[in-house]
Amino acid sequence: MQQASSKGPGEILIVEDVAEAALFLAQLLGDAGYRVRQAPDGELAILSVRARAPDLILLDIRLPRIDGYEVCRRLKADPQTAEIPLIFLSALKEMDSVVAGFGLGAVDYISKPFHAEEILARVRTQLELGRLRQGLEQLVRERTAQLLDEIAERKQTERQLRESRQKLRELSGYLEDIREQERARIARELHDELGQALTVLRIDLVRLANRLDMTPQQVHQRLATLIGMLDQIADSTRSISENLRPGMLDVLGLGAAIEHHVGKFSQATGVACQLAMNQSDFPLDDRSATTVFRLLQEALTNVARHAQAQRVDIQLVGLEKEVLLVVHDDGRGIQSQGSSKRSSYGMLGMRERVGLLGGNLLVESEPGKGTRIEASIPYPAAGEGA
Repeated sequence: MQQASSKGPGEILIVEDVAEAALFLAQLLGDAGYRVRQAPDGELAILSVRARAPDLILLDIRLPRIDGYEVCRRLKADPQTAEIPLIFLSALKEMDSVVAGFGLGAVDYISKPFHAEEILARVRTQLELGRLRQGLEQLVRERTAQLLDEIAERKQTERQLRESRQKLRELSGYLEDIREQERARIARELHDELGQALTVLRIDLVRLANRLDMTPQQVHQRLATLIGMLDQIADSTRSISENLRPGMLDVLGLGAAIEHHVGKFSQATGVACQLAMNQSDFPLDDRSATTVFRLLQEALTNVARHAQAQRVDIQLVGLEKEVLLVVHDDGRGIQSQGSSKRSSYGMLGMRERVGLLGGNLLVESEPGKGTRIEASIPYPAAGEGA
């Protein structure tokens, strides 16, 4: 069913079987600027409305074939025509019947004989009310759509918040596990290396004190052994300290610390490492430099544990506004490694550390084509201390 155009004064359907009355109404409303259609009986009126809905219907009660009540009843029963305002045309002696028409859904009535001013006033009022109703309905539709969008957006935000909270809980648990593992490792190294070495050293010192009758050569041999053990203790102490906080990072700077770590990693794992740096000194504060170093540590640890790589290319580049760290291995790739939770949490921790500094972390990986980690960390703003 076509809708009448909302532009202009409006389109009115006159349903009147008396030719003189129909002509009067048509001329009056046409002269007032309204578009007018006519139907001489109820059935034609219904067909006309369903073909193209008018903005207003003027409906006589007494019609041939089917009367105005039945026309009104059928139009109001059809969802496509139910909202069209309808004014009954009635003689004064049919007042009781007009009241019954209101019960069927009519919005007004015009009594016969007609008065031009009354007709124009009632028609104008109903058309204006119709426009206001349509505007209100459109406003309600737009506001409803807006509310639905806001609800959907809020639900999405709440879902993301729940997921973020879950990730934070998992990350917190992971970090606690890492702390416990680090404590256990330090305790194990202290017990297995320093503790045992100090125990043996004490035993030998006691034995040496109780056996002062040894020859000078024997004394020198035992002292050489003890000195070797002291050197071993010193090396173990330096190793534990280096794992906790790389001293070279504080003394020589980021470039030298990374060069030293890459060399130790290649020697310990047998993985060939190619390191490229465009400068040895980078204008980073302590927090940023430590983050870059820890990123490299985590990336190389993942290579050793999961990648089965033969080669790792490492780039540390100082750009105009940031430092760029790239670690690219030729291993199996993250997907083929199964993406263990430990590895994924480690990557999440790396991403969080970089994000806190205003940087970005990009991880690219394909099965059989290795993994590429690229981190960019901006230089500290002027005035921020190291």
